[in-house]
Amino acid sequence: MPHTVALIPAHNEALTIRTVVDATRPHVDAVIVIDDGSTDGTAEALSGCDAHLIRHPDNAGKGRRLVEGLELAFTEGATQVVTLDADNQHDPADIPAFLAKAAEHPGALVLGDRSAQMDRMPRSRARGIRFGNFFIGWACGRRIADAQCGMRLYPAQLWRKVQLPPDQIDRFLFETAVLLHSAEAGVPFVFVPVDARYEGFVLRASHFDPIRDFLKIVGLVTRFLFSRRLQLRGLLVVLGISMQADN
Repeated sequence: MPHTVALIPAHNEALTIRTVVDATRPHVDAVIVIDDGSTDGTAEALSGCDAHLIRHPDNAGKGRRLVEGLELAFTEGATQVVTLDADNQHDPADIPAFLAKAAEHPGALVLGDRSAQMDRMPRSRARGIRFGNFFIGWACGRRIADAQCGMRLYPAQLWRKVQLPPDQIDRFLFETAVLLHSAEAGVPFVFVPVDARYEGFVLRASHFDPIRDFLKIVGLVTRFLFSRRLQLRGLLVVLGISMQADN
């Protein structure tokens, strides 16, 4: 498996998947697409494309497919994996900035940061992101510019170091759980500014359920906080009352 791999989980993304893969391929050594039970011809849209396609007949959710792809890439020898969505919400042209940031900060988790463009998001989405930054940052014990962007770079060192409980990788829980456990393991977080691409880019309704999935994430973070005695220092850090240690 080559040095840098792009991982793209897809579920019913036939309108955009080929464009995303074609734009991603020049920036990485290999692309893995995991078709999570699509019924709209997503896999067929990649016919003849230079990507490793894994097809599943059933939908297991984004988190489990991300874990599957990360495991595959790192087991095969990849040193870093860039994740991005298949709906064109993330711009593959930003990948070089992620690679440059990773080179500056070896072993760090590189996170996309849309905070400078919150005004371009739907209002409810922006409110949810601000709440997540505060609540997840509290649990992590560090301030987080954007806790919910799915465009990230995972280094192999992180995957060897951080073990996630199996019940914390379902659907949209994984991307929050990996922040919680990475912070606890001392993995640094660094950020790359990315566009908040909504109008004209997302061509299907989000798979994120604003009630069900939001409550699951809140439950995950709440349990984590209570199991760590509420992380008072983390609360002080996100409130700006206490200085955080180097992350």
